Amino acid sequence: MKLRALIVDDEPRARSHLRDLLGDIENVELVGEASTAAEAEKLLLAVEHDLVFLDIRMPGMDGMSAAEIFLALPKKPFVVFTTAYDEYAARAFELGAADYLLKPISRARLLKAVNRARELKAGGEAAVIISEPVADAASDGGRSGTTPSGVGKRLEYVTARDGARLILVRVEDIVFLSVAGETVHVTTGADIMVALAPSMDELEQSLAGLDFFRVHRGYLVNLRKVSEVVPLNNRTYELVMKDRKASRVPVSRRKAVELRAILGF
Repeated sequence: MKLRALIVDDEPRARSHLRDLLGDIENVELVGEASTAAEAEKLLLAVEHDLVFLDIRMPGMDGMSAAEIFLALPKKPFVVFTTAYDEYAARAFELGAADYLLKPISRARLLKAVNRARELKAGGEAAVIISEPVADAASDGGRSGTTPSGVGKRLEYVTARDGARLILVRVEDIVFLSVAGETVHVTTGADIMVALAPSMDELEQSLAGLDFFRVHRGYLVNLRKVSEVVPLNNRTYELVMKDRKASRVPVSRRKAVELRAILGF
C-alpha cells in the first residue's frame, strides 16, 4: 500500500536524514517538506497525503499545536512525531499520534512507524490511540463480568519505554502487566518494557472488558494469554503465562474466587 508522506522540521539536516531513510522504504512517496507548521498546513491543503512526520520544537507554532490543527482537517493525516525529547510522549498520544520517534531515528524504528500507518490506513481507522469510552456491563454482551459501568477510556495501545525507544504495544499483544515499586512493567510474548501509564489502577480501568483481570494487587493478566492454571495448597492458584519465560503469576486468595467464576471451574 502506497503512503504519501510530508516532513515538517525546521532543521535541514534532520529533514535530509529522514528523507534518505524514507527513500529506502518501499511504497512511500515524499510529497513535500516544510520548515514551519504554517508551511505544512498549506501543503496539507494542497497535496494528497497520508502521513506527516512532525518535529515538536520549531520556531513559531510548535508541533503539538500544529498536530491539533492537522488532526482537525477534513482529511486528517496520520501524525508521527519526530523529536529529540521524550517528555512529550504522553501528550502526543493523547492528541492521537500514530507513533513517536526519538532522534536520531533508525531505519528499523522508522519502518515500524510506517507499517503502523499502513495498518491504520488499510483498516480505515482514525489515527487515535485512545478510543471512545467503553460501554457498561449491560451492553457488553456478557463478555466480562468484571466490567464496571462508566469506565473512563478504553485503550487500544499501551505506550511503553524500551531503553531509549518509545513503543506502542497493542493491547492484544500484552501477556500481563506487573508492578515493581512505582513502575508498571508490560510483558509481551518476547519483551518486558516499562509502561508510561501513571498507575496499575488506571490501566485496570482502561482495560476493563478486554479480557484483562486483576489477579493480584501487583498483576493484571490477559486471560487469553494464560496457558495453565496451577492449583496451590492454600486454595489459590498460579497462572502460567504465554511469554518467553513461561512466567508464573500469583493469584490472591480473594481473587481466586472471582477467577474460578470467570473461568467456569
